[in-house]
Amino acid sequence: MALSLAEKAVLRPGERVLVNAAAGSLGVWLVQLAHAAGAHVIGAARGEWKLRHVREMGADVAVDYSEPEWAERVREATAGAGVDVVFDGAGGQLGRAALGVTADGGRFFSYGAASGAVADLDAHEVERRRVVLRGVEDEIAPGDWRLADQALSDLATGRIRAVIGQALPLERAADAHAAMAARDVIGKTLLLP
Repeated sequence: MALSLAEKAVLRPGERVLVNAAAGSLGVWLVQLAHAAGAHVIGAARGEWKLRHVREMGADVAVDYSEPEWAERVREATAGAGVDVVFDGAGGQLGRAALGVTADGGRFFSYGAASGAVADLDAHEVERRRVVLRGVEDEIAPGDWRLADQALSDLATGRIRAVIGQALPLERAADAHAAMAARDVIGKTLLLP
C-alpha cells in the first residue's frame, strides 16, 4: 500500500512531506519512498527511540506528536509554508492537526487510525483550502501485481529497507497484538510457525 500511496501522491523533489505515524509498518516505507523521491521529509511519531529510527529511515526532521506543540514544529520546519503532502496513518486528533499544517492546494492521504479513530476532517476546510483528500479505499486495485513487483525490486536493490520490529512464534500472537495495540513496535510484526 505504501507504494500505491506514494505513486498517487506524485512526489516531486523538494516537496515538503509529512508522514504521520512514521514509525508504523507503512510509515517506515513512506518515509523512505519520500526521501528517495527527493522530498524534504518530516516524520511524526511518539518517543525518542521511534524518532531516532525515523531519522535513520531518511526523515530530515522528526517530531514527537505526543508533545502539544508538535504541529507548530512541523510548520517551523517548512518556514511557515506548510507541507505539500501528508500521509496520515495516525488519524484522530493527530490527523486533524496534520490537516492544519497542510499547505493550501496540498495533498492529504488518510490510510490509518493508529490513534484509535480515523481523522474527522472538516469538509468545508478541505474544500476552501483546495486540499486533495484521498482515503485508503482509493488505493490498490485487486490483482495489481505491478506494485508487489516494484516492492520486491526496491527491497532487492536496497532502495527501501524492510523493518521488522518483532517476530514471535504463533503461540504468542496475543503478545504480538498487545505490543501493536500499545504502539510499542517499529515497522512490521511477524508471527512465525
